[in-house]
Amino acid sequence: MWWVSYRGEGRHAVDTIGVFEDDGQPRPAPPLLLETAPKDHRLHVARGFALVGDDLYIANAWRKDSHVARYTRDGNRFRYADNLITPRDVAALIHPFDVDFGDDGRLYVSCQDTNTVIAFLPRSRRPAAVAPHLQQSFPGAHFLPGTLVASRRGRLPAIDGMPPQDVPPPLGLEVVLDEDGAPRHSVRGIIVHREHLYVADEAGDTVKVFELATGKLAAHIVHPQLLKPVHLVLHRERLYIGAAGSGSLLAYRLPRAAPCGELAPTVVIDGHLHSPAGFAVGPDGHFYVAERRRQRIRRFAADGSKLGTFVDDLPDMPEFIVHIEDRH
Repeated sequence: MWWVSYRGEGRHAVDTIGVFEDDGQPRPAPPLLLETAPKDHRLHVARGFALVGDDLYIANAWRKDSHVARYTRDGNRFRYADNLITPRDVAALIHPFDVDFGDDGRLYVSCQDTNTVIAFLPRSRRPAAVAPHLQQSFPGAHFLPGTLVASRRGRLPAIDGMPPQDVPPPLGLEVVLDEDGAPRHSVRGIIVHREHLYVADEAGDTVKVFELATGKLAAHIVHPQLLKPVHLVLHRERLYIGAAGSGSLLAYRLPRAAPCGELAPTVVIDGHLHSPAGFAVGPDGHFYVAERRRQRIRRFAADGSKLGTFVDDLPDMPEFIVHIEDRH
């Protein structure tokens, strides 16, 4: 089955997640029991997913209630368990976008309105220490607790009190503010793999690679078609990158050696996507790509050739898409 998270921010927007069969037909009984959550912690604006064993983690991006919720599998349904992390636990958690777990047991979250990636210790519900490389590079500087990757601009509207240290690029993430001063283009998708963190720096037109242990910038992925990267997907040692600015999908084969320097991806889908959002590789090996403004999901072969529309006329703008196997 396919799950699609929706934008969920407009007056008539859908708040949660749509569920579809493998043939694209909507499933009448969604497997997420969202209403079992307490009234003040329901899922409003779903973004990134992380499925670890029988636990499902979802980033709730609503600014008024930013949190990462945990659901547990019950057959083909997932029941609300708790909110794993809230701004009370980590102040930097404002408008989260994506989540991923590392082999180190830490949860990593990209936060749009602080333009940071934070590390969190689920068992203690405490932020991890600020990245050693940031502390060494800026001795005595202030950083938000849990910061692994920092922003080029520390003084952002969502931050109360002392603003964190500005971290110049390339180490710091780029950010573009809108007319109201809020981040319009900022940090997006993240992937943890082999002791490294891959981060979509949307405003910087690059995917940056950081060492998990230190927070040091190790490499960056660049290409003329890699404009405004948003979503990242790891599949069989390939990192796939959705570039919203060029309407393209790119791929980089991850080497066994630690990534270093400037890395060059290849183009899989060249400019044929309209406002691409989340995407996934299906069990058939095809690419399933959500197009936000056209509110549909398209299908492409592994070589990038078009296979037609998979789901059309979605009720809201799609954001993330993920395939989850049924249990019979």
